[in-house]
Amino acid sequence: MGETIDIAFVFDDKFSDLFKVTIYSIAKNTKLSLAVHIIDCGISEENKDLIQKFMSEFKNISSIECRLPERVEVLETYTIPAHFSTAIFYRLAIPKVFPELSRVIYLDCDTIAVGDISELWNEDLNGCPFGAVEEDGNFFNEKTKWRRMKEINFPENKHYYNSGVLLIDTHRFEDSKIFERVIEFMENIDLQLSCPDQDAMNLCLDCSEHMTLDPKYNFIPFASSSAKCLKKIQKPIIIHYAGKKPWEMNKKIIRFAASYGVGKYHMSMMLKYWEYADYVDGKKFSSGNVFHTLKFLYKCLFQPIERFISRKCCHFQKSFFEQQNKKAS
Repeated sequence: MGETIDIAFVFDDKFSDLFKVTIYSIAKNTKLSLAVHIIDCGISEENKDLIQKFMSEFKNISSIECRLPERVEVLETYTIPAHFSTAIFYRLAIPKVFPELSRVIYLDCDTIAVGDISELWNEDLNGCPFGAVEEDGNFFNEKTKWRRMKEINFPENKHYYNSGVLLIDTHRFEDSKIFERVIEFMENIDLQLSCPDQDAMNLCLDCSEHMTLDPKYNFIPFASSSAKCLKKIQKPIIIHYAGKKPWEMNKKIIRFAASYGVGKYHMSMMLKYWEYADYVDGKKFSSGNVFHTLKFLYKCLFQPIERFISRKCCHFQKSFFEQQNKKAS
C-alpha cells in the first residue's frame, strides 16, 4: 500500500467533538500519513473551522476534505432510534462521494485507535468489496441476542458483523452496488431495525461479499464475550464503544470505583477513552449522567449472575419454541 492512509468519517454536529477524540487517537498511534475524508451530514461552518484548526496540530495528517452526500429520501424519512442519525446510512456512499479513492478505512465516531491502523490498512480483502469484524452484536447477554436475531429474521447459518469499522475496496464496492441494494431493502422492509444500516447490510448482502477481519480491529469492550475476546487478541488496534458510552458517564465516580477495584476490566476500558478525550476537552467528556454511571456500575457487579440466568432462560425459550413448532407441523 502507499504511504498515505485514506480514512473516512460520516457525521453531523452532534458527533463533532467525538470525532476529534477519534482522530486524535489515530494520529497519535499511527506512523504513516493520514488523509481524512468527511461526509458532511449536517456540520456547521463553526464546527468545520474548529475541526480544521484541531487537526492542523498533527503533522501526520496530510489533508482533510469535507463533502456533501446526495441525500436519499427513503433514508432521510426512515424512523431510526434516537441515539442514531440518518448519517449512519451514508457510510455506504463513501465510494460515491470520494470516487478518486481506491481503498479507504471507515470508522464510527465512538471509536478510538490504541494501536497503529496501518495494520488494518494493509489487510488483504481477497477480492471482497469490504472487510468487517463479525460479532455477537452489541448485546448485553445471550437472551437479548437471540431475541434480536429473531426480531429481524436473521438466518441462523449467517454470521452477523458490525459496520462501525469497515475496510472498503471502493471500486468493488461500487461494482457490487451495495449502497443501492441497501436503499432498495430499506424501501421494502416493514421491520423497525435497532441498528438500521448494520442490520440492513447483514440481511440483504451475501456472506461472501465481506472479508472477515480480526476482532482486534473492532473490539467492543462491553459486549457479552469481550473479556474472553481480549485474552485471545491481547492488544486491540481499535476499541469501539458500542452500547456503553464513556462520555455519558461521570468520570469522578468511575475513578472512585476503580480505586476500590470495582469492575477492574470495565473501569479500565472507560478510563482508556478519557486518556484521549481529556486532550480534546476534559470537562466536556467527564461530567456525564450520574444515573447512567450508577446503572453501569450495577451491571458491572451483577453482570456475571445475569448472564448465567440469561443463558438458562435462553435455553428454556429455545426448547419451548422448538416444541411448539414441532406440534404445529
